[in-house]
Amino acid sequence: MKFKLYTIITATMLLISFVACSQPLSQPEQEFFDRCKEMQKNIEQAQSIASGLEHFNWNEFSAIGILFPPGGICPVGNLPIVEKASVAKELVDRVVPLPERLPSPKTAEVYSVQCDNCLKLAREVCLQSPYNESLASAAGPEKITLAQWQQSCSQLQSALQGAEYLASRDKTIAADYTFPQLLAYFTASEEKVKQKYLDKFMAKSDEYIKLHDELIQNVQQARQTAIDLSNWQFGPQDISAQ
Repeated sequence: MKFKLYTIITATMLLISFVACSQPLSQPEQEFFDRCKEMQKNIEQAQSIASGLEHFNWNEFSAIGILFPPGGICPVGNLPIVEKASVAKELVDRVVPLPERLPSPKTAEVYSVQCDNCLKLAREVCLQSPYNESLASAAGPEKITLAQWQQSCSQLQSALQGAEYLASRDKTIAADYTFPQLLAYFTASEEKVKQKYLDKFMAKSDEYIKLHDELIQNVQQARQTAIDLSNWQFGPQDISAQ
């Protein structure tokens, strides 16, 4: 079934290319398809960033951890970050490795799933636009109406909004809570720990936030394009078959 669907989509795209070569596109059509390419490129870039975040790790901080008070005592104030190798044996069990308190790469797996779904929906929106309705017979006996196509656009917008929400949520938690708290813990640590790890921590956390900013920006741009496409003013000849 998947092979048949792939064959149909491939055949349709080949027909679109053939028609585009043999029959020049009007300016509105060209602009429409240019915006489609722009939207898909933004999603692909977001997809690539999501993949990078899946492999983002904090391994360089595996040798240090947060020293918590003994069991039964609630931690108050800033806790020190220590090198595990330098901690007395009786304190080792109270040291929580720093990577365990940093954002997990697993959260980015959801971004990848969302981006994959968004890219699939974006391709469908562009492929099934009223400009391509003349080729619908090559893709199957059923044609979609303008209303159905606009519904697909709405689904794409919702999917992109969901991806943006997840990335923004995780970025906010990291930037407003996790990283500032750990930075405060570094200030309560020994000087040798700060000299060895603080700058690395600052650079790594900045990189994490920057990747989220880039992902969010690409998703936002794609969503705005999806909105613009859904409100596209097609000519009467483009929707005459609807």
